[in-house]
Amino acid sequence: MDGFERIKVITRSFRELYHALWLLGQVEELDITGIQLFVLSAVAKEPNLSLGELAEMMQTNNSTMSGIVDRLVKADLIVRERSEKDRRTLTMRITPLGEEKRKQAKKYVQERLSGLANMKDEDISLLLKLHQDILDKIHLEGDGKKDDESK
Repeated sequence: MDGFERIKVITRSFRELYHALWLLGQVEELDITGIQLFVLSAVAKEPNLSLGELAEMMQTNNSTMSGIVDRLVKADLIVRERSEKDRRTLTMRITPLGEEKRKQAKKYVQERLSGLANMKDEDISLLLKLHQDILDKIHLEGDGKKDDESK
């Protein structure tokens, strides 16, 4: 297999995995997306998060996170409140309906991914090592420098 074929095989495999996870993330019967579930889980775990803290945690920008939060507020899954520490800051907390939806979605995802729990520790370690190797190779340019070194 030549270099181009290797690239095609690897990227096809990742596309298939991404697609399977994306489909899983569309929890249609619960009317919630994967990213909304991540946000609900984060807010449940750490009540009173600010939008900026939540965006940083989810590795996205404030504008994108604001749209996600707006939809969750509109669905009565989270509420925005003034921070007790700093009245200029809005924080979020999960509502009882949001907590119920989070539990239902978490159960659904766990059931769908239960086969992963049976993976051997050494297989998981190998998988994570290979992912890191791929990320390292992607971040290297043809001259061997990392992206941030060439600037």
